[in-house]
Amino acid sequence: MEQALIPELPDWYVIPQEVVDVCKHASVTTGKPTQMRNFLLRGPAGTGKTMGAKAIAAGLGLPYMKYTCSAQTEIYDFIGQIFPDSENASTGNATLDAELKELKAMGGITYPNVAKIMNLPGLDDMDYDPEGVYKSLTGTEKPGVKSQDCMEVVLKMVTEKVKALSKRVEPKKDGGQSFSYVETDFIKALEHGYVVEIQEPTTIMQPGVLVGLNSLLEQEGSITLPTGKIIKRHPDAVVVVTTNISYEGCRGMNQSIVDRMNLVKDVELPTPEVMVQRAMNVTGCTDEYQVSKMVKVVNNMSEYCRKNAITDGTVGMRSLLDWIVSSEITGNAYESALSTIISKATAVEDDREALIVILEQEFAPRRRRSAA
Repeated sequence: MEQALIPELPDWYVIPQEVVDVCKHASVTTGKPTQMRNFLLRGPAGTGKTMGAKAIAAGLGLPYMKYTCSAQTEIYDFIGQIFPDSENASTGNATLDAELKELKAMGGITYPNVAKIMNLPGLDDMDYDPEGVYKSLTGTEKPGVKSQDCMEVVLKMVTEKVKALSKRVEPKKDGGQSFSYVETDFIKALEHGYVVEIQEPTTIMQPGVLVGLNSLLEQEGSITLPTGKIIKRHPDAVVVVTTNISYEGCRGMNQSIVDRMNLVKDVELPTPEVMVQRAMNVTGCTDEYQVSKMVKVVNNMSEYCRKNAITDGTVGMRSLLDWIVSSEITGNAYESALSTIISKATAVEDDREALIVILEQEFAPRRRRSAA
């Protein structure tokens, strides 16, 4: 099963220098006190960051897994959740039974639900007044405390509450109430020594969510699961964070997370020559002259968008590939560009008009024949 999870790179793939550097650092430091196992690949869309993460796994001979973040991602999306197996539950404690009923109405035993019924402070509170939050949680003062310290306390409190909610009085012969823990690929990868890619963590509405994973980002880190089981990070486990901070809605990376990255690589679009070769290999297109002109257009548009702060869309390698494929279907590169690279670049009409001017420098629109 693990062997099947090791990526096989396609023949057309040109291994970027960033991937080579990451693999070299991970390999050379193996067995040393300062192993390098956390990496950040940062760059525009279509620069091959996810493919790079797979290439790192292939280069190191490790299984590959991933987790894609969203605005609503919570800490328990990474470490797993507990769900009741049946409808009837009794912990033997009236207060806990009432909380179970309330949690069921709220959608289940999830991190935000448990934190809500416990009236625990949110990440905004931790960031704004970490010392005050820490004192209210622990009853002790700790000068210089940080938000991640508060998060660790909150995670411990939530874990203890989940463990209490999971207990039941004398299981019935029919099995009674039981709970199932759903393990995530993230935990599985760190426990067994795989490569795990965390995609777009900057989209998370609460940037401090990843702070709760700080302990697992340490080389000999560990974390307590909702079941009470302690998971220790495998020495071979590699974390690759991939992000595009230019996406609309993205936020800056938490400093404590960046600080735990052993290497931070800014991935840019490949050279035009590499883009042409890669695009032809992927799409099967054999017209090198036309693909070269398309690459030139895409790069010029990308540069225009960067200089003019056009950020509501994207122009990159994926757009180029769509344009090439569509052009072979329609036989009209200009018309295909309008519904691939132009439409994906921006929804603002004035900006699209400016990009069309760039397009027409290489691909003039075909004139329609007038009716006889």
